[in-house]
Amino acid sequence: MIFRAIFWVGLVALLMPHEPDLGFGRPVALDSSVTGAVADWAKDKVSPSFKDPQSLCRFNTDACAAGANVLDQVRDGALRSLAQVKADLRQNGRNHLRSGG
Repeated sequence: MIFRAIFWVGLVALLMPHEPDLGFGRPVALDSSVTGAVADWAKDKVSPSFKDPQSLCRFNTDACAAGANVLDQVRDGALRSLAQVKADLRQNGRNHLRSGG
């Protein structure tokens, strides 16, 4: 069985497609000065908006309300699912105790 596993692993490794060499060389990391400048700009422009939700949502209040509604629905769904799982576990525990297992 081990030989069969080694055979299949080798076959998959042989037939697995590899990325072609297009001649562009290896990708390099982004210039840290550019990423630092973008982070500084975002901190200056976006961060104050988060402190004041009125200014953050002043241009499109419908989108802000819809986004908040979606987040509430996701949270409620997760909590409802968690409550259902807890109830199922409790019920299965009771059934297990009744059956003497």
